[in-house]
Amino acid sequence: MYQIQLSVRNLVEALYLGGDLVSTSQSMERANLGARIHRQIQSKYGEHYQSEVYLKITSELEDFCFTIDGRADGICINDDKVLIDEIKTTYVPYDEIDESHFVHFAQAYIYAYIYALDHDIKELDVQITYYQLEINEVKCFLHHKTFDELESFYFDTLKQYLKWANLKKDVIETSQASLKQLHFPFSDYRKGQRQFAVAVYKTILDKDILFAQAPTGIGKTISTLFPALKAIGEKKCEKIFYLCAKNITASVAYDTISLIYDQGVRFKTVAITAKDKICFLEERNCDPKHCPYAKGYFDRCQDALYELVSQNDFIEKDIVCNVAQDHMVCPFELSLDASLYADVIVCDYNYVFDPRVYLKRFFTEKGNYVFLVDEAHNLVERAREMYSASLYLSNFEDAKKLLPKDRKLVYNSIQNIIRLLKKIRKSCEEEDNFQYYPVLDETLLSTISNFCEHLDAYFQSEHDEQHDDTLKQLYFDCINFGKIADFFDEHFVYYIAVEGKDCMVKQFCMNPVHPISDILKKGRSTIFFSATLSPIDYYLTLLGGDENTKRLSLPSPFDAKNCCCMIANQISTKYARRQASLPALVSMIYASVSMKAGNYIVFAPSYAYMHQIYEAFVKCYPHIKTTIQAQNMSEKMKEEFLSSFDQSDSLHVYFCVIGGMFSEGIDLKQERLIGAIIVGVGLAQINPQQDLIMHHFDEINHMGFSYAYQFPGMNKVLQSAGRVIRSSADKGMILLIDERYTTNRYLSLLPPHYRHFKTVSRPEDAMHILQDFWRSI
Repeated sequence: MYQIQLSVRNLVEALYLGGDLVSTSQSMERANLGARIHRQIQSKYGEHYQSEVYLKITSELEDFCFTIDGRADGICINDDKVLIDEIKTTYVPYDEIDESHFVHFAQAYIYAYIYALDHDIKELDVQITYYQLEINEVKCFLHHKTFDELESFYFDTLKQYLKWANLKKDVIETSQASLKQLHFPFSDYRKGQRQFAVAVYKTILDKDILFAQAPTGIGKTISTLFPALKAIGEKKCEKIFYLCAKNITASVAYDTISLIYDQGVRFKTVAITAKDKICFLEERNCDPKHCPYAKGYFDRCQDALYELVSQNDFIEKDIVCNVAQDHMVCPFELSLDASLYADVIVCDYNYVFDPRVYLKRFFTEKGNYVFLVDEAHNLVERAREMYSASLYLSNFEDAKKLLPKDRKLVYNSIQNIIRLLKKIRKSCEEEDNFQYYPVLDETLLSTISNFCEHLDAYFQSEHDEQHDDTLKQLYFDCINFGKIADFFDEHFVYYIAVEGKDCMVKQFCMNPVHPISDILKKGRSTIFFSATLSPIDYYLTLLGGDENTKRLSLPSPFDAKNCCCMIANQISTKYARRQASLPALVSMIYASVSMKAGNYIVFAPSYAYMHQIYEAFVKCYPHIKTTIQAQNMSEKMKEEFLSSFDQSDSLHVYFCVIGGMFSEGIDLKQERLIGAIIVGVGLAQINPQQDLIMHHFDEINHMGFSYAYQFPGMNKVLQSAGRVIRSSADKGMILLIDERYTTNRYLSLLPPHYRHFKTVSRPEDAMHILQDFWRSI
């Protein structure tokens, strides 16, 4: 017998759900509001009413053993009469509420059947209770059902679901049988690669976590995907989430997966592309009133989903779009639906870790999942952003102008927020425009919640829709603010900042360890890996490891002779000395690029400093071809910038920002890039928010400066330096410019393959070293 486990809700929605897609954030708030309404209704019944009753049934049909469970909203037992009550909230006008939503009755019928079977009841009543949210009125529909009728409906539902059960069974059995025969796709392993793959496989077997620092060239993607896929073949895990920070990382994963498919193995991969990048509309608008692909989505999606999954193994963007277009459904939502049948899901960090958009399909309960977290050093800052939330007084003041005064409930609720934020602003102005607290302002939270309820009702009612986009953005910001409050603990801080007449209130996550750890517990095993995951204790502290967590640090597979590493420690790049040291800095840059024609990148710690260096360099050396990175570059501009590296027969110096889009994730192999000059130690600009992190970790481990500034900064430096040597055939130079690099604090953070560096005090020193280096290779 093949085991299938489903909730009652998922079962009936797979077969009977119809209608439109609604915004995720809007439906989240509706769910929160619905839960409160449920409690209100349930509390009004007497002692005969039981709420949230857990029900479960196991049934055999053909080759399947179904386990179906869920919680009935209410069961009322009075004078031997039994009533199964299902409660739904709605903004549909009271007079238009009817029995057209069969999916609601289907859910109640199955609860009724399970209860009747368990208690040997021959007949009972099934009731759908609709709560109209605008007028707070209830409308009920009552159906009397016999046990035979309910049993017939239940098994008819299971028979309809057999189509999907068989699809899932076929997918799993095919992938397990095929992946059991999987072979490593190369003739041999690179240096360190086998050790890495074995460590990954053992971590999966042990249901553990691994932090792995694997320098460029080891082949991190195949070293993690291969053992994880083998684990599926051995029935050790069910699903792999390959998590990426950027599109370029996902592209490498796609290429590696394609290489595995070349062996003829069968498994399902779903690539999830961001909404904005897969949307069919010129400007994304997910409101069913404006999007024909959201309108009636659930009426058409089942056929689209079955075609997509049954006919394709590698379900990537183009395939999803073709099927979605044929069936007139949202391609993004279709890809999410398809992920239920995937062995491998390639997606952004958000879809696992971000509480606003994570894949609820998988993470309501623990699953037998493996999380492969690529470029894991990026997750620290990304997670801080995911679990932080801010609101601005000015946004509420602007929104107030768009709301009609005669809609008193929503208008008064936004006025209440504005009054409260102005009061908060005044108190903050008296404290140098910045205040922070270890606890949340509960009054603010309740005022925001009240506003969300009334704004939601406003959206559902007849109104002028011309300002809905602006209002909805504020609505989603408020929803998120309330959501993040659920995570607030000792690693968070609530702060207020005043800028001019505006005021920002923010919940700031200084250490995301608890929410990250909670997510990791939803899976079986997690592999955090990156070329720069040092010092390891820093990442363990922030990403959910401890002293017992597995860790692996591998040496670079490349010959150290291919990289000339130098440190110019006589030049200060500290802010106060930048102007004075600029002539020496520019001379050192010229010395490092003048010994061989080719492409070089100068990485600066900020846009302002980058422009300062660039202008001084161009003034001194106008004959050298230069290009400077622009802020807010479009995808097309980025592609044009990178394509210019194809020309490598002349001297070309690029100026970029450390930590920017060209400092990691780009692959400029062989002659496309032969040198990187990193100016400074990558420290973030000193600001109140970074200082909060510093003070927080000073109290915990007396390493506040390191955790807030030094470690993140050096990671950016090493990522920038890592652009030069990308393969065994690459040869190039790296110059680190700053007096701090040869101090113990920074020397200890240099990886072993850079510790053969040579110190240069004068431009002439660099020229002699590089002349010998380029001649020798």
